[in-house]
Amino acid sequence: MTIVEKLSQLRNRMKREHLDAYIVSGTDPHNSEYLPAAWKQREWISGFTGSFGTVVVTKEEAGLWTDTRYFIQAEQQLKDTGIQLHKLRIPGAVDYPEWLASTLPTGSAVGLDSFCISVAEMQHLKQLLEKTGSRIIELPDLLGDIWHDRPALPDTPLYIIPKETTGQSVAEKIDMVRRILNDRQADYFIFSALDEIAWLYNIRSHDIAFNPVAISYAIVGKEKAWLFVKRTKVSKETREQLLQEGVEIQDYHHISLFLRELDNQNVCFCLDASTLNYAIYNKIASRFKTQNTTSPIIQAKAIKNETEIAGFRQACIKDGVAMTKFFYWLEENLNKSLTECAVSEQLTAFRSANEGYVSDSFENISAYGANAALPHYAAIPGKDALLQAKGLYLVDSGGQYTHGTTDITRTVPLGALTKQEKEDYTIVLKGMIALSRAIFPEGTRGCNIDAIARQPMWQTYRNFGHGTGHGIGFFLNVHEGPQSIRQDLKDQALLPGMVTSNEPGIYREGSHGIRHENMILCIPVAENEFGKWYGFETLTLCYFDTSALCRDLLEKDEIEWLNHYHRMVYEKLSPYLNEQEVAWLSKKTQPIQ
Repeated sequence: MTIVEKLSQLRNRMKREHLDAYIVSGTDPHNSEYLPAAWKQREWISGFTGSFGTVVVTKEEAGLWTDTRYFIQAEQQLKDTGIQLHKLRIPGAVDYPEWLASTLPTGSAVGLDSFCISVAEMQHLKQLLEKTGSRIIELPDLLGDIWHDRPALPDTPLYIIPKETTGQSVAEKIDMVRRILNDRQADYFIFSALDEIAWLYNIRSHDIAFNPVAISYAIVGKEKAWLFVKRTKVSKETREQLLQEGVEIQDYHHISLFLRELDNQNVCFCLDASTLNYAIYNKIASRFKTQNTTSPIIQAKAIKNETEIAGFRQACIKDGVAMTKFFYWLEENLNKSLTECAVSEQLTAFRSANEGYVSDSFENISAYGANAALPHYAAIPGKDALLQAKGLYLVDSGGQYTHGTTDITRTVPLGALTKQEKEDYTIVLKGMIALSRAIFPEGTRGCNIDAIARQPMWQTYRNFGHGTGHGIGFFLNVHEGPQSIRQDLKDQALLPGMVTSNEPGIYREGSHGIRHENMILCIPVAENEFGKWYGFETLTLCYFDTSALCRDLLEKDEIEWLNHYHRMVYEKLSPYLNEQEVAWLSKKTQPIQ
């Protein structure tokens, strides 16, 4: 069935339900960024495969709202579908709730799946639509009537990772939540974000590709704690281990029944309206008192303990070895008609040879030439580009290890470069070095230092549309909050123990794209009469190809940083490489003058 046919069938269902518009969410009941196949509703109805966006279908129009990372990709994937691209995070952008409020006639009916929209987003939408006399109709599975081959929910086994790996026991983490309950004089805290639940109960599964999480809910009470998950996923041994930690297993689909049967006399629930879906919220709010409380897990999970930090360092060594072997192999085999997909598979093979490797942490972005101008490009077998001995190749990749998660981007020359390619390459590296060396006072937000990475670009009238840095989970999601380094204001200070990416870039449509990315750990560096001062430790270990640099654009302190970094890369990786690879890496990490 084509996208045009799917839209036609959806409009027929809308007509029967007397809807003027229907919202197809880009998430699932757990506000996830990456989704299991069963909840890839936006992708199914539109063909757009990006990780962020919302589709709205009216009687006459259809639109996709997404951000700067996906503009080029969306234009390509939406061609001839009848779906119009609405650009977000640009001056004058209008998001879908505002668009609906200004476009629909008074008294319109808007349908959506209330399991796939957060409380906060629903409340914002309601507020705007009610001003125009429009109303929202909750229809949890309108697409189900036309999506006949919709996949079932996954059933991958659940397993526990020990305290020796996580640095904290389940009991210690539950006690942290119970302290919040006592402080707020509440009885229960419900959690629905999958990485928060995985962190809280030290559990992992593989229900979502690249994300070691289980589709689940969790409720922590003052005396008991529950995990709502498909029972078929949980072995007897795992069930008993969790019970010893004070966690009782309930079936995933029984959460509504559990809430219905819970004694509601003066009971108060804490919940996070930014992540909890509106359908479950309604079931709670209709029977109990509620407190909208930012989940305490978000920050606790982001501030890595010493055990987790040690695990990250190990993972980065292993990842650096895989990347070095990969780039050595690429140079040796470039004359063998390699495609973007073929080299991506080879990188995964090198990474998977590492002890503790579980999976990649996201789909490799393997992009040659003009394809690298799409920040989230996905190569398709048979349609992917052939690598040639000229221009630039960008690879953004990462691994899930039992002791950490990695995310690294390198852009390398495959042959002769233009003057502009060399300039862009150098200026992006200047931005990455600047952020790596940043010193900032306690209380600094990511938006306060984002300009440090952009300044070398701004001085030459260049820029990039995505954020400079995102949080990274510990054997969890490669994207996590609460911190970020981007121009948008996010009221979260950078704190010691937070692991964040550092990834400025430059993208020229139809020509090339460049991104350099390292993982950086926030650390304390000084304390004096002016307060506490923080900086970053670079965790990622992989060379930058100095042959692509415009030497005259680099300052002395930037050269010193790069030479010091390359010494560290060589010293830490060479013991794990063969003789030929060591010699090759030695050349790649030679100091520049």
